[in-house]
Amino acid sequence: MLETWRIAKSRHTCGLCGEEFAENGPFFSCLVEQEAEFVRRDFCRACWEESRSGEPVPGRLKGLFCFWRTRRAPACRRQVVDTDLMLEFFDRLERPDSDMKRTLRFVLALYLMRRKELKLVEVSRGDTESLVLERRSSGDKVEVENPNLTEEQIEQTAARLSQLLSAGL
Repeated sequence: MLETWRIAKSRHTCGLCGEEFAENGPFFSCLVEQEAEFVRRDFCRACWEESRSGEPVPGRLKGLFCFWRTRRAPACRRQVVDTDLMLEFFDRLERPDSDMKRTLRFVLALYLMRRKELKLVEVSRGDTESLVLERRSSGDKVEVENPNLTEEQIEQTAARLSQLLSAGL
């Protein structure tokens, strides 16, 4: 009979001294059998190797099933994009003179719409399709030509923008 085991994630603190583990810092985790289930316990290196009693933690844990040495992963921090910088870049592309600049302006407009800096007012269908957008800050209207990109082209352009601005979009 197959059973599902649920093991808790690390709380990133030592189970004995309460010290928080440093990012990328090593610590020891173990599974202890308690009342027909496994409970995870985490320990800093000092507490794991020798406690106040002079005996290492593994020798003092009743029901020790297994243990391993691990590291605390660094917190995943996305780089914040400066919205003013994005708006300035968008403004500098106001009169795009190439397909690349038209594409960049369109993808920037999509990003700024997502950030609620620009709001879609209407879609203008003349010779070419354009988005009519309103700036949140001033209420001014801006028009952005739709270059009819595929999802893949939009993702590639966003990746290029990320590289240019050293940030994640």
